[in-house]
Amino acid sequence: MRNILLVAAENSAETYAVQVVREFAAHGGEFHFWGIGGDRLEAAGFENVVHNRSLAVVGIIEVIAHLWRIRGIMNRVLRQALARRADAALLIDYPDFNLCLARRLHRAGIPVYYYISPTVWAWRYGRVEKIRRWVKRLFIIFPFEKPIYEKEGVTFTYTGHPLLNEVRVNEERGDFRSRHGVAPGDTLLALLPGSRESEVRLLLPEILAAVQRLRWDHPLQVFLQRAQNIHPERLAAAAADPAIRIVGQEQGYDLLNAADAVITTCGTSNLEAALLGVPFVAVYRINRLTYLLGRRFMRIRLYSIVNILAGRQVAAELIQGECRAGRIAEETARILDEPLLRDSMRGEFRRIAESLRQEERPAAIICRQMMKELKERRQTTEDRSQTIDVRR
Repeated sequence: MRNILLVAAENSAETYAVQVVREFAAHGGEFHFWGIGGDRLEAAGFENVVHNRSLAVVGIIEVIAHLWRIRGIMNRVLRQALARRADAALLIDYPDFNLCLARRLHRAGIPVYYYISPTVWAWRYGRVEKIRRWVKRLFIIFPFEKPIYEKEGVTFTYTGHPLLNEVRVNEERGDFRSRHGVAPGDTLLALLPGSRESEVRLLLPEILAAVQRLRWDHPLQVFLQRAQNIHPERLAAAAADPAIRIVGQEQGYDLLNAADAVITTCGTSNLEAALLGVPFVAVYRINRLTYLLGRRFMRIRLYSIVNILAGRQVAAELIQGECRAGRIAEETARILDEPLLRDSMRGEFRRIAESLRQEERPAAIICRQMMKELKERRQTTEDRSQTIDVRR
């Protein structure tokens, strides 16, 4: 049995990790995955050593405030990796934590695989050097990342984007709306305030105030998706509004597919909405000092991955000071009131989806590559052992 440390510290990372764990399982029971994950990973046979809700922190200032606790988690995971003699590590996204862990694992002689590249193309390009030194193989998901890592001499494999296979609708648009009492002519607005508590705390009040403004001119049916990591108490303000219905993350794709417009935090949910062809407004706000510090290192001026892939602003981005109820309502109203804008956005979404498509599933590519290299490593180790025995 080979044991592999896996770190999926965030909601989207866990989605991709489940794909990988299931792919390995389909090739037999030779691999055991353990480490940092959530409930969905555990249901897929993963051994949770640390639950990922313990690492749901975003922003420079926020991380500093929790630094000792985060460092304690890293030390615990590293001790486990050494005690278990981990055959390899697969680290997914979450770069500040994972690159530090990668350095320590590399020094301990544990091969490090990294899935979902840090956004070196957006900021902190210097992390490329860390990846080259400490990561055995990087799995990248965006086509524009290939020339960067080719130029820098990093060993990588392009997998395409895992969401292309993950975004699936279980309930047709009309069926979802009918089941929830949304008439064919009604406007369904979906709210996705984030998968981290800090995001919900900072964004939800402005989103709810924007909904109130939109209701003045638009009869709305409003649904809010609760991310799995968010405790229901964090959504108390939305739950207090009888006109807002809260649905779980397991219904998320069905909700998006049924929606006429979406107000969503910047992040993976932007691409999910785009793949389902739903116009959206992207909002984001973090600690002011964190924003001011981070802004100095930005290499691009776009925040939503959909806009970055398009190379221009397709969906409105309301960041920091722009993330106000009035502006959110204004941009959402444009989507609801302008058919040409909606059509233009959907056309660009289709083009983006095609640019990310691969013939093989990303999880299958990762599984095949890791199994091949781990087999080669084991064979090399056995050959060396035999050579030593002969010399003795």
